[in-house]
Amino acid sequence: MRGVPKPPLQEPEESGMGTPTGNYEDHPVINDRKKVDALRLKGMSPEEAHQAVYGELDTSDVDGKGKFAGTLGRVQDDNGRKGIKIEKDAEFMSLLAKDDALEKEVQQTTPADMATPIDKQVPDKLQQPDDRVALTQQEEMDYNDDVAYIMKYGR
Repeated sequence: MRGVPKPPLQEPEESGMGTPTGNYEDHPVINDRKKVDALRLKGMSPEEAHQAVYGELDTSDVDGKGKFAGTLGRVQDDNGRKGIKIEKDAEFMSLLAKDDALEKEVQQTTPADMATPIDKQVPDKLQQPDDRVALTQQEEMDYNDDVAYIMKYGR
């Protein structure tokens, strides 16, 4: 009996799904997003910038609403990255600035303060007499009541 020869090894065929292989700058979706972001940076509101690039929003069009949601999502992500800036040099400090300054003065904790001390780390002078006894004694368990219960009622 003779076997069939193995086929030559080759690259698997490309799938129908994928991303653009190059020239991301030329992709129309990316260009539209850049146009909207450029208009936003010039001071236009996100809604107006979106409508300037994509046209007026049709609420019955699912794709249009999806693009608008993507624009608003990018705006929200940008705001989250920038965070809140506390103006400490203002003539009249805001409540947030005052609270931040007070917190820095009051809360001077270090990671060593947050660590739970182990009994060997606490010096003998700082330990209370009750603590020293508690560290040296082991609690003894009396199982006689448990054994009597099991003998009477079973497991």
